[in-house]
Amino acid sequence: MKRAVLAIGLLVLAALLLAGCPQRTPDGATTTTKPAGASTTTTEKKISVKLYFVEEKAGTQFLVSEVRSIAEPESMPEAAVEELIKGTKKNNSTSLIPPKTKVLSVRVENKLATVDFSKEVLFANVGAAGEELGIAQIVNTLTGLPDIERVKFLVEGDEEGLVDGREIRDWWGHIGLYEQPFSRAEKLTKGAKTEERTIIVETPRAFSTVKNPLTVKGKAQVFEAQFQVRILDKNGSVLSDVPVMADNFDWGNFEEQIGYKSPKETGYIKILFYFHSAKDGSEVPMAEVTVFMD
Repeated sequence: MKRAVLAIGLLVLAALLLAGCPQRTPDGATTTTKPAGASTTTTEKKISVKLYFVEEKAGTQFLVSEVRSIAEPESMPEAAVEELIKGTKKNNSTSLIPPKTKVLSVRVENKLATVDFSKEVLFANVGAAGEELGIAQIVNTLTGLPDIERVKFLVEGDEEGLVDGREIRDWWGHIGLYEQPFSRAEKLTKGAKTEERTIIVETPRAFSTVKNPLTVKGKAQVFEAQFQVRILDKNGSVLSDVPVMADNFDWGNFEEQIGYKSPKETGYIKILFYFHSAKDGSEVPMAEVTVFMD
């Protein structure tokens, strides 16, 4: 009886060992049999990417960011642009890239990303502001990735020439690609700090909501540390135009509360920062920030 039990135990042990060990087929190939009940699924690795889409509010448009989780791709820049083309399901946001557009390739070299699109990308019907935002949503998305600072567009492998009767460099017919490669355009992004060569506007942030009076705050580098702040309604009428002093001419700090006349139409207002040229008194623009009224 003991011998029978021992023999059965040895047979069970042998079967278990064989189930997980390599076995040779008649042609000499080696295979492995998985134990019954073993899982055959693998966990798909996810990665986050920040995308930029276009939102409209109170008669103006601007970029908004969206963080999306996607399966880890072979090429992150290429995958990011493809996600932009897919668009977004968020209310009031959209992608201006024609939905039938295909990404033929994205090459990154010396911090320059060169995106080659299919010809469908040229068939967008937007105004000048829409063209600027459509370009910026691609550029801001890609420059948010490591090792990319500038972006250049190709169509069907070419930078210029005709594709189905359309000139590549004309792009969508207003701004065009004549001055590419493009750099990041923070001023078009909601909540961004406006940084220019002569001024850094920390408050108000782009496309934020302000009260009356509003607060302007930041740093400026300007002759005699003085510049002007002009507030315009959406029709271009002047609501306020006042001088502001920084505490130093070389990147001095400034903070000022500015009251303004109530515009005839509600919506957005523009804040222009400028100074008068010491040479001839002409206006020299420093920065522009679009905001919404509370």
